[in-house]
Amino acid sequence: MGEANRCSKLKELENVITEYQDHLFRFAFFRTGSYADSQDIVQEVFIKLYKENRYLTSINNIKFYLFRSISNACIDYLRRKGKSKFDRLDTVSIPKDFHVKEASHELIQMEEYYRIEKILSELPEEQAETLRLRILDDLNFTEIAEILGIPVTTVKSRFKYGIDKLKVKIENSKEVNYEL
Repeated sequence: MGEANRCSKLKELENVITEYQDHLFRFAFFRTGSYADSQDIVQEVFIKLYKENRYLTSINNIKFYLFRSISNACIDYLRRKGKSKFDRLDTVSIPKDFHVKEASHELIQMEEYYRIEKILSELPEEQAETLRLRILDDLNFTEIAEILGIPVTTVKSRFKYGIDKLKVKIENSKEVNYEL
């Protein structure tokens, strides 16, 4: 590959990284529960994409391609780690070289992750995943259907039933609080 082609390909990748990396990281993070591993997964997907030695413009739907790649990488990660669910907050160990100032963003994300996962854990996994993709990852129903490999109508019904169940839980918790 010539130098001009390499530079052009790197520029394409840089644009894709700038546009999608935050969404992809959040997507991976809410599937793995690990800040560092999510960063590694996203980085590995981008490296693999670069090494495939083709132009990104040749991919019909780059967003779908990236989300599907991250989804598959997260499934592989969970299999390798022997995880089927997320770690509980009290089982997470803090590294010895942990610096609060540098890690404050990570702590905020971990706190948000555990709060959201606690709420979503009360739903069937198919509904929880649909809510994650729609609300957290800001994907539309068509994109979700493509990533999950299911009809759009199924995505919409899972989303609706999930939201309905969450509304009932919120209403029930309000009633309990009023009684106290």
